[in-house]
Parts: sequence; structure tokens; C-alpha cells
Amino acid sequence: MRNQIFRLMLLSILTSTYLGCSSDSDSDNCETIVCLNGGAFVDCECECPEGYAGNNCSDQVAPSKVIINKAIVKVFPNTDNGEFWDAAIPNSEDALPDVYITFQDSNLNIIYDSPNFYENVISGEGTFFEFTLTPSLELSSFDNPFLINIWDYDTTSDDDFMTSFGFFAYTSGNNFPNVITVVSQSDEILVDLEVTYQF
Repeated sequence: MRNQIFRLMLLSILTSTYLGCSSDSDSDNCETIVCLNGGAFVDCECECPEGYAGNNCSDQVAPSKVIINKAIVKVFPNTDNGEFWDAAIPNSEDALPDVYITFQDSNLNIIYDSPNFYENVISGEGTFFEFTLTPSLELSSFDNPFLINIWDYDTTSDDDFMTSFGFFAYTSGNNFPNVITVVSQSDEILVDLEVTYQF
């Protein structure tokens, strides 16, 4: 009799344990969230890609660095107010500018000076001039703009300043573009900056 009661109790415990484990657990019944900015819904929450956070990955996280790897110069002033940049050699192909670039911070300190230049070039003919920054320029301050300057290299006199324009390395809500375009029609400048981000 005792054995039979013991068996019934054991069967009752096993049955209640089995029936209590249902496939409809809390994790399977969680509310689905639409994950933004490439996030993935996994285990009842959004797994956010680098640079985003929050319940649905809607919050953009400021990077620790914006890294400029390449500058592609597309437009610059072909003349100095109608005069050749190298005025000492007029009416000659050699009078065209020898183009290079520099970067400055908001205090006008030079933070990058290109070691090479393109000789006797002209813009506006579909030819672009690429400057690969070696080493890459790492920017970690985002409150103030930076400047990119275009110069004409001269061997016999001071280099000629051609044009310049400012840009912000990062702004909240910009979704981390791979290319920052620096453009101003009045300043005759168009430069694409190829960038990456570090978090």
C-alpha cells in the first residue's frame, strides 16, 4: 500500500512538472520591436550595429574618432581672379596651378600638409585629384569646424593660397556617411573626404 501511494505521488509530481513546461514561455511571447538602423531582433531585444544604441537602435552614438583616409579634389579656381596662378610663366601650360591640400583645426593650426602635389592641372574637365592621407588624419573634436585648403605649389616663390572651406567631421543624426562633401560655389571648391569611424 505504501509503495502504491509513493508511486502515485511520484507520478503526480512528474506529471505536474511536465505539464508546467510549455513551449509558450515568456521569451517566446515577448513583444516584437522594430529595430532601426540595421539592428536585429534577437531574444526579445534589438541587437544594435556599431554606432547605435537604445531600445530600438534609434539613438546615434558619437564616435571617438572620425578618420579621413582620402581627399578627392574635384573643383578649385583655375585662375587667380582671371590671372594665371604662376604669373611668371604666362600663356603656357606651365602657368597652371600645381595643386596640393592642407587641413587646419578651428584654431587655424595646420594638422595635415600634403607631401605631394599635382603639376599643371585644371578643374572642371572631369578629372579628379586624389590625395591619400598617409598616415590617415584622425579627428576627435566635433564641436568646431575644420578647414580644408587648396594651394598652388611654387618653387621660386611662396605658395599661392587658392581656396578654402570649413566642414564638421561629425554631427548627431548624420548616420555616419562614408563620404563628407565639402562644397562652396562662391569659394570654387568641391572636395570629397572618404572617412571611417572609430567607437
